[in-house]
Amino acid sequence: MSSDTAINEKFAKYDSMPLVELVHEMSDIRKKKDSLEDALKEINEEFDFLRITKIPTVMRDDGVDRLSVSGVGRVSITADLHVSIKADQKEAFYEWLRDNGREDLISETVNPSTLKATVKKMFQSGEIVPEELLNVSPFERASITKG
Repeated sequence: MSSDTAINEKFAKYDSMPLVELVHEMSDIRKKKDSLEDALKEINEEFDFLRITKIPTVMRDDGVDRLSVSGVGRVSITADLHVSIKADQKEAFYEWLRDNGREDLISETVNPSTLKATVKKMFQSGEIVPEELLNVSPFERASITKG
């Protein structure tokens, strides 16, 4: 079965719905999505508390380096880091990288949201978009604005 066929079968329930009912369905799905994203945020916070704070503290306090837990596996403490460039030090840090033989870490990037907005404005104003350099796939989507 092709993926297009599977998608068509999965969403066939929408084929006979009138437009207003489709919009209500979209609104309901968005509410479910928002609720699940909120729940995932809470789950991630609890997961991070356990893995970054509580379990390492208890293991350290108990003098335990490794622990095998039946049905789970081996637990050990792994050193890790959070690293970011200070907001006002990006150019100085890039210079430091170059001066210290680490210029291979530097890469030019374009923010995807900024690129999308720029290309959208280019289309709207009739500018030529270098489609030989970009993958551009226009599409339409419904959006609901709270009333």
